Amino acid sequence: MILIYRLVQMRQSIRWLPLLFARINVGLFFSISGYNKLFVPANQAAMLDTMRHAGIPFPEFNAIFVAMLEFVFGGLLSLGLLTRPSALILVTIVSVAIFSNGIHKIPAGLGPPDWYDWFLYLPEVRYGLLPFWIWCVGAGRFGVDRIMTKRWPALQRFL
Repeated sequence: MILIYRLVQMRQSIRWLPLLFARINVGLFFSISGYNKLFVPANQAAMLDTMRHAGIPFPEFNAIFVAMLEFVFGGLLSLGLLTRPSALILVTIVSVAIFSNGIHKIPAGLGPPDWYDWFLYLPEVRYGLLPFWIWCVGAGRFGVDRIMTKRWPALQRFL
């Protein structure tokens, strides 16, 4: 019985850990991905090709712009700085990717449960769920936002 009690106590004491782990890793994922799309020629070409194929207007500009947003706001998300705005921008990028490109990978003629299953298998959907969760809950205990809101409480409305 003591072992169960201690396990419950330990679980309560590390409730902040999954959010920290998710925020840092998803932020690093987007930042590294954005960096590669900005500075690796093969990835630049792939991004530009994807933008053209999806029918995104001004693909040359938007390929660089989106890659820059991923790089910057992914880094900010990792730090827990401007967490909610960063997560919202990343969710928006992922949503555009889903509805302009990803959704076309789902075969036609599926029933609703199968279509939903295919939808959830899209990598873009999974990449969007974590930033959406982080947008809802904020940076958590270990983020720059928490330090800033302690110093300037009025910022809490925005962070």
